[in-house]
Amino acid sequence: MKRNSYNGGRDATLLLDVWLVSHLTARLLDDALRPLGLTGDEFGLYSLIYSEGPVTSTQISGWTGMAQTTISGMLRRLAARGHLDENPNPDDARSRLLRLSDDGLGVTARAAAVLSETLPRLNDALTEGQDVIRAKLGDLDHGLRMLVEAAPRPYAVLGGGPPPERAAISYQGPTLSRVQADEVRAFIDWLHTRDGRNP
Repeated sequence: MKRNSYNGGRDATLLLDVWLVSHLTARLLDDALRPLGLTGDEFGLYSLIYSEGPVTSTQISGWTGMAQTTISGMLRRLAARGHLDENPNPDDARSRLLRLSDDGLGVTARAAAVLSETLPRLNDALTEGQDVIRAKLGDLDHGLRMLVEAAPRPYAVLGGGPPPERAAISYQGPTLSRVQADEVRAFIDWLHTRDGRNP
């Protein structure tokens, strides 16, 4: 009988690391936002609607990778609190355009103020600066989006490269390895240098 090769904690993987970090992040956000009656997931949704609105629930699902049913449940909670305005989508009669109401904007601002007190404490606990970590997360974000075929992130991530839909060059061949992709980037940088432009 073939033994399972998994050997517990000694065989920790990147995916397990990400899973642990995601739950620790949720705990930090939930604890900080509990006095406002919000969870970290809800604040993320408020922030996404605030920064990208008006949006549709389908766009939210594509950006976050969350199931449409999960998004619908969260949006119902926002609407029940009076924090969401919904209007017909002129481009698609089957969907609604969502934006935060005035009350929703107020809650988002209060939550952001609470988190602005939490972030310096987190920054002090980090061994690397926030910019370095965000660049690494941008790379992870890009890889995960490719694997689950999620929509490009609606905003740029430091070090994460441009969203695929905004890339100046497209490539339709087989997926490149990390080494191959780095070689392509180095060649593009060389072309910029050769032509007298900054990479």
